[in-house]
Amino acid sequence: DQLIFLGDLINRGPKSLEVLEFLYSMNHCVLNTLGNHDLHLLALAIGNQPYREKDHSIKPILESKNKINLIEWLRHQPIMHEEPSFNSIMVHAGIHPSWDIFQARSMAREIESLIQSNNASKVLSKMYSDDSWSADLEGTRKINSIINCFTRLRFIDQNGVCNFTEKNSPKNTNDAFMPWFMSPEMKITDMNILFGHWSTLEDFQYENVSCLDAGCVWGGEMIAIDLREPQKRIKVQSFISR
Repeated sequence: DQLIFLGDLINRGPKSLEVLEFLYSMNHCVLNTLGNHDLHLLALAIGNQPYREKDHSIKPILESKNKINLIEWLRHQPIMHEEPSFNSIMVHAGIHPSWDIFQARSMAREIESLIQSNNASKVLSKMYSDDSWSADLEGTRKINSIINCFTRLRFIDQNGVCNFTEKNSPKNTNDAFMPWFMSPEMKITDMNILFGHWSTLEDFQYENVSCLDAGCVWGGEMIAIDLREPQKRIKVQSFISR
């Protein structure tokens, strides 16, 4: 059996180090699609990103005697994971609607290769931007836009421009924006896409797309599914009060 997480293993509760150590102890059967908070940890650990007070839950990881093993394991996790037997794709936040599966796969491998390379420090230290995807982008801006789509995407406008500031549910958001998966330009419609990140969607399904983030860190629920029975939800109430 394999356990697949949809990113943000850290900085989503008070025991980030304990979470990483527990999953690392089962690394033979655990995968994690990298999220924005995971990448932020990597930026702090190897990207020369300055430490901030709000990163306090990450500090024990940076001071851990097992830091090197934990960081190396995390940086070798995928940006996008596929389960062909279940016709399913997993990402942390989203996939730009203009990408087909071949483009998404190629871009994910590009980012993974960079994060695992000797240039990881440079890539991670320069990733903090709101660059939206455009086929015309090159260099650092192109890399940042791909990272943003996989790890931060929620809304786009009718021209496919990403919005990284809106975090509410669609019903509480300006009509000028739509969820990335509702775009009429959506290319990947014949595969199941599973993602997290968007806690205000609260266990949401739309056609071939499922959000499994129900705001556990905010007092909601932790959700899991068995890919053999994808309509069945396994839910655990958070110990954090709303």
